Amino acid sequence: MKNIRIFYAIKKRPVITFMMIVTMFFITPLIQGFTTPLAFEIWFRDLLQKPTIAIMYGSFSVLFGIFISLYLYSRSKCLDCKKEDTRPGFAGSLLGFVIGVCPACFSFIGVLLPLGTSIFLTSYSYIFTGLSIVIILFSISKLGGFRKDAALLKETNRKN
Repeated sequence: MKNIRIFYAIKKRPVITFMMIVTMFFITPLIQGFTTPLAFEIWFRDLLQKPTIAIMYGSFSVLFGIFISLYLYSRSKCLDCKKEDTRPGFAGSLLGFVIGVCPACFSFIGVLLPLGTSIFLTSYSYIFTGLSIVIILFSISKLGGFRKDAALLKETNRKN
């Protein structure tokens, strides 16, 4: 189990993983804090009132942190990974953050789209968050995050 790339990437870069998880989790109230001083309280109460959304939001944040640490691991250590396999993950992160997670971003989207579209996106943001979770999982899979790493197996066998 510890020879799987995703666990090794987290083990190699735990600080980066944790920082990305925390950053993604708290970025919404920080962005909203520019417009209202009560942003953190509103955000926290919203999470308490909608536990399904809170679980999806937490899952999205954790997967984002894991994806970033796997990307950094793949960039420096993984020889059989293709760098273009990361594009869907970054696109899914952006999609999930702007449409599914960040209601403060809707003021920006509202300038570009009609009101009906903005209301639709707000009403079904959980679908877009779920879609972004699936895209990030797909990108982790494309980077080989769920595969055993041959180099790690050799290293473990040398230690034993």
